[in-house]
Amino acid sequence: MINTGAGTGRRQEMALLAWPSLIIMAGYGYMVNSGLHHPGWQPAYALALLLGGFWGVHLILRVTRHGGDEFLLPLAAVLTTLGLTFLFRLDPGLAYRQIIWTILGLLVLVAVTTGFRDYQRLEQYPYLFLSLGLFFLAFTVVAGTRIGGAKSWVTLGSFQMQPVEAVKVLMVMYLAGYLSDKRELLVQGMGRPTWGPLLAATALAVLLLVIQRDLGSALILLATFLAMLYLATGKRRYVAAGAGLFTLGALLAYRLFPYLRVRIAIWLNPWTDAAGAGYQIVQALIALGSGGVFGTGLGLGHSQLIPAVATDFIFVTMGEEMGLFGSIGVALLYLLFAMRGFRTALGAREEQGILLAGGLTVLVTFQAFIIMAGVSKLLPLTGVTLPFVSYGGSSLVISYLILGLLLNISAAGRVSKP
Repeated sequence: MINTGAGTGRRQEMALLAWPSLIIMAGYGYMVNSGLHHPGWQPAYALALLLGGFWGVHLILRVTRHGGDEFLLPLAAVLTTLGLTFLFRLDPGLAYRQIIWTILGLLVLVAVTTGFRDYQRLEQYPYLFLSLGLFFLAFTVVAGTRIGGAKSWVTLGSFQMQPVEAVKVLMVMYLAGYLSDKRELLVQGMGRPTWGPLLAATALAVLLLVIQRDLGSALILLATFLAMLYLATGKRRYVAAGAGLFTLGALLAYRLFPYLRVRIAIWLNPWTDAAGAGYQIVQALIALGSGGVFGTGLGLGHSQLIPAVATDFIFVTMGEEMGLFGSIGVALLYLLFAMRGFRTALGAREEQGILLAGGLTVLVTFQAFIIMAGVSKLLPLTGVTLPFVSYGGSSLVISYLILGLLLNISAAGRVSKP
């Protein structure tokens, strides 16, 4: 077997990594020269460490002759450095922690791309991934901590984490293994006995997320399931049936859960309680409107008035200070990530790779879509993070784990017989 991508030396990746380097240097230089902040040398060292991490991963991939997609790492690096630029402007303390989480995420990426390059071995244990995912969700329901309305955090001393971030990946790996194994039965219409475990597992996971009030993660998981089901079978009626069941479930949840009715009411008209439940979305709309087409400029916005601006609403800060053009640019980065992810899926040599790459790509990009749509009032606010950008250790580390899996699948797709 030979690797058709090994001889490139990853030159495209090396050239594209110049962009996150320029973003970090430009953002730091602007803050210093504008006089808006006086960050001193400490952040310069931290940012140099971060850039060293990205370039170090590139060198490791190059030395190990990894044939993975050369656009994915630079795209993730650009998104992360953009997020850090605004985090330093909002809360330097959170920015320093984000750098530490990014380094940990890059270490996970290296571990995945060097130690688990044969991803097909992982896909031999779908029920193990399902069991772990459901265990984490059930544990969070029983022993979790409620923060921001959702009981999706687990507190261990001074350390907090969101198990749901890992659960989403575990469920995608379960679905990839299960659907690839049962694909022929489902396509031929003889899959009735196989629907039981599949639907029961997905429904239970979504129910546990609803009990936690983590509606955003429930929506992401369900959308990912429907997308993977379509990838596996190519049958639109399955997706339509799933969408219909989701609609019925949403109507039932609307009647059963008062907090969901409040969230829908605020989405429809946040101005009725602009100082209370609608405060976040009202301030977000004001910030986005004040940014206009070209933005107020870095450090000249007022989005820090919004609670949870570094996590759920960081896209609002970017939209206010970079304007409509900057917001579109961020959205295009996720579209490029989606394009490379689906290209990886199309290039996979076997069914598991197609489903795993497709599911992971939907997981990242759909989450980005619903949070960007939520803070701009196109959809109800879900409270999830913007992948690679928002502050949050669990989300960032898992995002880089996903990146490592996508790199491995794309590398395997380029391996062919001489």
